[in-house]
Amino acid sequence: MNFVKNYFSTLAFLAIWYVFYRQNETFLNFSYGGTSLSFIDISVQYHNIFYAILIAYTILLIPFYIIYPHRSKARLAIRYIWEIIKWWENYWQKHKTALLAWIVKLFFAPLMIVWITQHVFNLWNSLYYSYQGISLFSTDFLLFFNSYFFTLAFTAILFFDVLLFTLWYLLESPAFKNTIKSVEPTILGWFVVLICYPPFNTHLTEMIWWYSTDFPQFINPYIHVSLNIVILILMGIYAWASIALGLKASNLTNRWIISRGPYKYVRHPAYICKNLAWFIGALPLLWVAITTDDLLLSSVLIGTLWWAFVYYMRSMTEEAHLSLDPEYVAYKKQVPYKFIPKVW
Repeated sequence: MNFVKNYFSTLAFLAIWYVFYRQNETFLNFSYGGTSLSFIDISVQYHNIFYAILIAYTILLIPFYIIYPHRSKARLAIRYIWEIIKWWENYWQKHKTALLAWIVKLFFAPLMIVWITQHVFNLWNSLYYSYQGISLFSTDFLLFFNSYFFTLAFTAILFFDVLLFTLWYLLESPAFKNTIKSVEPTILGWFVVLICYPPFNTHLTEMIWWYSTDFPQFINPYIHVSLNIVILILMGIYAWASIALGLKASNLTNRWIISRGPYKYVRHPAYICKNLAWFIGALPLLWVAITTDDLLLSSVLIGTLWWAFVYYMRSMTEEAHLSLDPEYVAYKKQVPYKFIPKVW
């Protein structure tokens, strides 16, 4: 066994040595062709000398390591390199959570700050104009709903959702009991989350178009009001999920397990509600596509199903990450449904 370790570790170093010099232009092209003063007329390329030495070592090392079975320098060097690799791996495992957590915060916090600023102004404007048009509530409810009510309710829901995420991307402390236990460890998990946010989703929608709208328009006023109220309810549950997360709201992290609010009933209430709202938002264009254009129908279906699939993958990678925590494993037994209570 010592012979095998010594022999092949030394051969590994010799092979690396040969490959390095074989790629070096100085040694590759350097040759000797004799001079006018030389009595030996011979032409030699130096990389052939290197190759010959390598072959000689390959042969001569066999009896050498049979006679001298002590650890070779190459074997000791490889062991040293391996110890460095293991040390670095242990160091990375110990400190990667802190690094990845900072990457999460540095990516999402600026986005949230921009969005919460926009939502503050949007909410203020919606409140002001809704107050100005309040008389329409009794005289022309449909106009009031279209012009003021839906926008105000939708903006308020997004405001509270983004506000919580903004605060807790910026604030982390044992006093809040929201310290990060772990960060998503897989490339797939990071990928399916990041493509949902700027600038990645902007580029992606240039290839797979986005066909849903926050406020879809339906010809029948009763269907129009009813379905848009359903959207508000779904988005309200979506915001309720964020409120339930409270101090622990953030993407790609485990900041301790929550089982209150909608999380008492399903494990991914925000994802299913957002996707159902988006599906309703795509219905008008989907209907147009069904009745007029097969190509448009294919595009709408592909776009809608694609984003549904992305959020399904977000739920799966999130579950795989959180399932590394025994507390989440216990939570899954307590709440067996992912999206729809008593169904799925």
